[in-house]
Amino acid sequence: MKIFMLIIALFGIFIIVSVFLFFYRIGKPVNLAASDSYYHHAWKNKIIYSPMGNWFELGYTITDADPTTFTVLNREFGKDKEAIFWKGIKQSVDYATFVIDDDGIAKDVNHVYYFRSFGGELTVVAGADPKTYQPDSLPNETSGQKWHRDHQSVFLYGKRIDADGKTFSRINETLAYDSLSLYSIVTNYQSGSGTAEDHTHVIRLNQKPTDTPIAINRNYARMGNAVLLSNWKTDFVMLSFDAIDTIQVVDERNIIVNTQLVSDGKLMSAVDVNSLQIIDRDFMKDQNAVYYEKELIANADATSFEVVSEFYSKDKQHVFYKNILLPNVNPKSFTIDYGSNIATDGKISFKDGVVVNP
Repeated sequence: MKIFMLIIALFGIFIIVSVFLFFYRIGKPVNLAASDSYYHHAWKNKIIYSPMGNWFELGYTITDADPTTFTVLNREFGKDKEAIFWKGIKQSVDYATFVIDDDGIAKDVNHVYYFRSFGGELTVVAGADPKTYQPDSLPNETSGQKWHRDHQSVFLYGKRIDADGKTFSRINETLAYDSLSLYSIVTNYQSGSGTAEDHTHVIRLNQKPTDTPIAINRNYARMGNAVLLSNWKTDFVMLSFDAIDTIQVVDERNIIVNTQLVSDGKLMSAVDVNSLQIIDRDFMKDQNAVYYEKELIANADATSFEVVSEFYSKDKQHVFYKNILLPNVNPKSFTIDYGSNIATDGKISFKDGVVVNP
């Protein structure tokens, strides 16, 4: 009996110690003011990289760094007496000249290095000059795109842009130009999973700048008597006018040129701009008519019109799906259940605008 109890006690101690060692791996931070991701191991003579110290959810890496000489360079970078580490992984860089400059750019005498927001290694920025490589940001930029340039080239997310680097200039967050061409900056997630680094492309357009383009907002620009647009709805469009006297910004998708509405690059001359209302992201109306995605919703009463959901709307007599009239539906009792995506007036039910059995 005593032997059995001893075994139970030893097993209990083993469990307690195992749990303790499992949960207590990270010791003191190397330099918390510089990084919340590099730590001394709790009981081994090792350096640990653990993103934000959250090893339980984000994991950790036991590095090969010498703990006696290891210092933190910034949140992700560190070094010991022989090597540079990024996210705990030893990097093949020129140790003697490697620096993180004041702009957060990693470089040595030979190369500039790019590190993705989500990724496991540094990559060489092909063709970049370490001496002149620097950020190239717009004032009040909101896109988060990572632009850089050196004395002869322009780079986006660590890749050289096929353009004349000496004359290339961004107009706004979606348009650019050089001495020979206009460019649209397009982020398209339809090709699959990934980040903006994977899905942002600079497209050379078959259009030479005739005047110096001037930004109107983050998506629109003016070039002489023409208006340019590139946004998430339209890769590129150019509208020419006999003359441009005034431009009024309604929002990032809509502007008024002289007295005409331009919506996502489409000229909507029939819209009365004096009574224009942007109701929701894709709905708008004036005193006479209602529009969905720039298309007229026939028979909609502008006065009583209201948006029900992203695709459904109604007025005092009708219910609509996008710009299509749904016949014989009672607008007073029409609702949508967002969980099932079923819309109904209590008698007729729809899913994605198609009649379904209730």
